[in-house]
Amino acid sequence: MHGPSGDGGYRPTPPDPRRTPAPTSTAPAARLGTGPGPPAPPLPPPPSWLPAGTAPAPGPPGRAPRSTTGVLTRTAGIVPVVVVVGAVVVGGLLRAWLLGHLPLFGDEAVVGLMTQAFTSGHFSTFYWGQHYGGLEPYVATVIAKAVHGGPVGLNVTASFLAALAALAVGAIVNEATGNGRLAALAGALTWIWPYAVVWNSVHEFGFRGAALVAGLVLVWSALRIQRTRPSPWTYALLGLAAGLGWWASPEIVYFVVPAGVLLIASWQRLWRVRDGSKMAPRYGPVVLAVLGAIVGALPWLYTNVRDGFESLRPGALPSSGGVGYGGRLSVVVRDVLPTQLGLRTVPGGAWVAGPTLGPALTGLCVALVLTAAAWSIWSTVRRGRVAAPMLAAALGVLAFPLVAAAFPTSAYWIDGRYGLLLPPLVVILWAVALAGPSLDPLAASERRGTHVLRFTSHGAMIRAQRGPRRLAVVGPVALLVASLAVVLAGTATLAAAHEGGGVPVVPTRFFSGWTDPNAPARQVIERMEATHLTTAYGDYWTAYVLDFLAPGRVEVSPSPLDYDRWPAMAATVAAARDPAWLFFAPGRTAAAAQAFSNPEVGPGPYTEAGFEALLDAQHVGYRVVHLGVLDAVVPARRVALPAAPPG
Repeated sequence: MHGPSGDGGYRPTPPDPRRTPAPTSTAPAARLGTGPGPPAPPLPPPPSWLPAGTAPAPGPPGRAPRSTTGVLTRTAGIVPVVVVVGAVVVGGLLRAWLLGHLPLFGDEAVVGLMTQAFTSGHFSTFYWGQHYGGLEPYVATVIAKAVHGGPVGLNVTASFLAALAALAVGAIVNEATGNGRLAALAGALTWIWPYAVVWNSVHEFGFRGAALVAGLVLVWSALRIQRTRPSPWTYALLGLAAGLGWWASPEIVYFVVPAGVLLIASWQRLWRVRDGSKMAPRYGPVVLAVLGAIVGALPWLYTNVRDGFESLRPGALPSSGGVGYGGRLSVVVRDVLPTQLGLRTVPGGAWVAGPTLGPALTGLCVALVLTAAAWSIWSTVRRGRVAAPMLAAALGVLAFPLVAAAFPTSAYWIDGRYGLLLPPLVVILWAVALAGPSLDPLAASERRGTHVLRFTSHGAMIRAQRGPRRLAVVGPVALLVASLAVVLAGTATLAAAHEGGGVPVVPTRFFSGWTDPNAPARQVIERMEATHLTTAYGDYWTAYVLDFLAPGRVEVSPSPLDYDRWPAMAATVAAARDPAWLFFAPGRTAAAAQAFSNPEVGPGPYTEAGFEALLDAQHVGYRVVHLGVLDAVVPARRVALPAAPPG
């Protein structure tokens, strides 16, 4: 008799050990009653992890595969490989084009200045001017030094971290499903989709890329603990990823939900060890995880102990601009989600498919996400702990908008940077939902003869034979659907890159006309040096770009009316006898805005004409020096600035 098992398959009734099996086997013809046949080949020895006295379930009688099934299986073996290679190449080319065509701007330049300070031995825990956001500038320092610095060397750090994130997503999906092709497709999708991720992965903002990698490593470690018998290093890595992620950015909390679900699902394994017939508590894994977290967060802890835990005080994060939680949640649903689903461009937020079709496609994508989440939750209800990875992915995605709205920065969605941690979670959810819940080892052995050979790789079958590992049956249709999803996502990214970033889609235009996007800023520096203007005030966006591009050659600081992240430079310019004031040159405002990636025409609220009117009102003489896209107004003596321009 066979009875139903908890995994949805069937388990054979264990044989009676008192019965002695027949010494020989008969061929299929003998079993069918058509006559004796030659002896069948001996069965392979049962895996060591099967219970004593239990033999693996034999496969059903062999039968010739249907030609359509064979073609479908072979196609599903080739197409994912081609799609993954294509996605990797296209994603790399897009990033190369953007790196070669987008000029540096203020936030990136601050990270570049931090790398220069680190190289000189002046270290800081956090991104300058705030009490959160660390780790990543140190990664940028190593990479920029290896590639001889410059804007490209600085921003390639973000691309490197994006590649690590794609690999981490692939590792998570592979650990959850055991299917290498599905894992590779998930990693490729993370690499090429959405355009907001691609665009931000060529801008080094200082901390969000490192937080993403740390969060994914945290989830992978928790998954390893839930699915296998991990080594002590896995527990240490879990804690280290949590600590480094907390130092990198408080946005690491997005990954607490999926990691927490997986750890709860492994609670018995995490806390207790079997001692004969009793269960005794063990604290080693917890101690290792806590020690790893302390080591990873040590810079954060050191600085906050000295400063009275400034990072935890109200106001440590940027202001929300007066937008409450409900308003921020509305922004997340209305603006952030379409952007992170690849249907709005960055920066700017234009609809890729137009204002009518774009929202409709957004609704379709949201429906697919909700369907995957519902299927994952239902699978967990039916299958229990074996489907914990599906539940973790579903709750991680569903919780994201609620957690994101708690951050005051979520109201600033225009360039997509504050929602970048959502797409990898969506990719993981789609992948594990497509694969379905894993099979337990005995069910995997029952499927070894037919379904495993038909639907999964040979490597997955071998892993199932070796021990109690996970195995999800991913059919050729599912792999082809995943491949199609990567192709469609890549198409959406190319459309958004063309619409929002001006990336050519014609190969001849794509590979021609590459010039230095920072040439206008370098021209400003050359003319400043030629006219002996070595110190100046600018705004946040122009000052730090010029400082980074010409370290030690010019000294430019945001004015007293602008946000300042570098007090040492501000003190240097304040001590100068006659600093210049930099403005967008009249008639070249559009070119200057493109060169410095900002629309602010000058320090504080002033235009060049408004500043000259202020000097006239104070009876201060001045001269104007044309520097290209910028003009320098040089007062004859120091100027007392009111908080706003006259009139």
